[in-house]
This record gives sequence, structure tokens and C-alpha cells, in this order.
Amino acid sequence: MKLSMKWLADYTDVSEYSTKEYCDRMTATGSKVEGWEELGDDISGVVVGRVLEVAPHPDADKLVICKIDVGAADPLQIVTGATNVTEGALVPVATDGSHLPGDVKIKKGKLRGAVSEGMLCSIAELGLTLHDMPQAVEDGILILSDCGLDTLPKPGENVKEVLDLTDTVVEFEITPNRPDCLSVIGLARESAVSHEAPLRIKKPEFRGIGNGISSLLSVKDDAVDLCYRYSAAVVKNVRIAPSPMWMRRRLRAAGVRPINNIVDITNYVMLEYGQPMHAFDYACLDGSDINVRRAADGDGVRAIIFRSPCIALFRPEKRCKVNTEKCTGCRRCIRELGCPALVRDGERVKIDASLCYGCTVCETVCPFGAISH
Repeated sequence: MKLSMKWLADYTDVSEYSTKEYCDRMTATGSKVEGWEELGDDISGVVVGRVLEVAPHPDADKLVICKIDVGAADPLQIVTGATNVTEGALVPVATDGSHLPGDVKIKKGKLRGAVSEGMLCSIAELGLTLHDMPQAVEDGILILSDCGLDTLPKPGENVKEVLDLTDTVVEFEITPNRPDCLSVIGLARESAVSHEAPLRIKKPEFRGIGNGISSLLSVKDDAVDLCYRYSAAVVKNVRIAPSPMWMRRRLRAAGVRPINNIVDITNYVMLEYGQPMHAFDYACLDGSDINVRRAADGDGVRAIIFRSPCIALFRPEKRCKVNTEKCTGCRRCIRELGCPALVRDGERVKIDASLCYGCTVCETVCPFGAISH
């Protein structure tokens, strides 16, 4: 169970303790901590910049020279090949001496004879994906004004603060006898007791509209001994859209990939309260009934059909492999996918050929093109 300390702060205040002190107390009181991670710790020196001018590079058709206001006395000159940079745009700027995920250090230099005093960043260079920033362009510079921010940032502001990239995530090893700790509120309760801090839990309010849903939906529970309660509600006039940034960041911190507002809400409530939830498309239901039953009691063929052959029976002809010269050791593939074939190899990542079945998903995740098949 991964716990965001920013999320925890909604329910109890343990800010007077360092991360190590907090983890030691939690472990001593029975909630074993496996470790913690400082999100955003691998980014430094990246600030908000406003594009003042975009001019063609005199010696390169595919490059442009930008003048960028980063809140300093003089604007920076930065050379880029991005095609979506326009005058007036707010962009992330990695200044001279800054650091990016993958142990990348940005230095002042020259591109085709023109001085470049930094780099304009894409989502990949900030360690993000389209799931984190669905409004972004995958192969272009991140335009901050398109990210759904409540207020537009000013030149010179820290991008980590603007995009809420900083957090401390503590990972707990929850034993089978403590399912009450498999939620943010459950761990907040333990945290409050362990640190003698007040606990703030607001009782949720459900505001139903109308006279019930019996005319729209019925629930039949034929496995009361396994599922003693199943509740359903019908929500109308729903528009599928990206979730707000604060929700996407909390889900990411908890190890859950953001999808859209509907899926994210159900995952968010599950993580917060420990209550599993699922959203169904009413138009796709077979009739208007939800039947809760044992899978083995169902009619028809009882089999699991895979799109790909089982790796235990059929070995793939092509397996993915890691180019150690390109791999920076950022371990983004491990964090994003959780694939058992991706394992640490010192400061790099390697692929266990006995577990890889050649799906090539890891190729699309690696921002440095270090994985191929």
C-alpha cells in the first residue's frame, strides 16, 4: 500500500516529524514500512518560461531560436526543434545546470552554431506521460496553459510546484490480518494514534435525486456469504473527460494510472476508503440487472481466453531487450508497468527473457528508446 503524505495531511498532521521518524514510529506500532520515495527529487532547476520570440535558425531548417522570459533580468536564448512553440506560450524551461529524470544534466551549449542556454521540456523529459497530462502533445513541448491549471503561472516559478510534482510516498507492507489499513483513511487512523495527533474524518454525504432506481436497475445477490452487501446507483448526464490534476497526481503517487474522470473517481474512492468500486456503462448492460454470483455457478463454457498464447506453453519468437548504452537507469518502465520481466541490474534495467512474452509495451514507455525487440 502506497501512501501519499500530501493525501495523508487531509486527515491528520504529522508534519512535525521527519519522514524517517514517521516511518520508524509506524513500523514500531505494527504498520511495517518497506521504504519511501521523494517524488520530484530527480528534477531541479526547471522553471516556467514565457516565449517572447520565435525565429528561424539561420543554419538549420528544422530548428528555431527562442527568446524566453524566465523571470530574470535578461531573457534566455534557447534552440529547439519543437514545432508547437509559439510566441506567448508558457513552457517548462530546464536552465543551465538543471537536472531531469534519468540523471540528465542540462548545460549551456551551441546547436548548429547558435547558443542555447537551456532546454524546453516535453512531458517525457519531466518523467510524465499522456495519462498524467492528457492535454499535452506527446511529441512536442509541454504548453502549461493547456494543462488545466487553476491559475496561470508566472515566468520564473518552479515547475515542480506548478505541476504538483513533489510528494513523499511511503510504502507499507500490510499483513492479511489488517485489511483496515488498505486505505488512506485506515493508515491515517494508524498514523494519528502512533503520533498522538488529531484525526479528521468527514462523513461522506450521498445526495440522491429522484425516487430511486428500481425502474432503471435491479441488483440480485446470489452469493451473500461472499458479498453480503452490493449497492448501486445510476448517474445520468455524465461527460467523459480527464480528471483534475490534483486527482491524477494523487492516483499516480498511489501507483494507479489515471484514465478518465469516471474510472479515476472509482479508484480514488477505493484508495481513500478501502471500498472497491466499479462504474458500468448503462447502455452496455445486458438488460437492467446486475447479478452477483459465484463464477463457477455460471452457465456456458468455463475458460479464460487470451489474445496471446500463454508464455508457459508457447515461447515467443522475439523478446524485448535493453540497450545498456541508452538505458539511464531511471526505472520508469518498472514503475509504469510492474512487469515481472523488468528487473533491476545494478544501476540499469534488464529484461528476464524467461518471463518476457514480447508484448512490446515497455518499448512505448521508455523515454530514451533503450528497449527494442
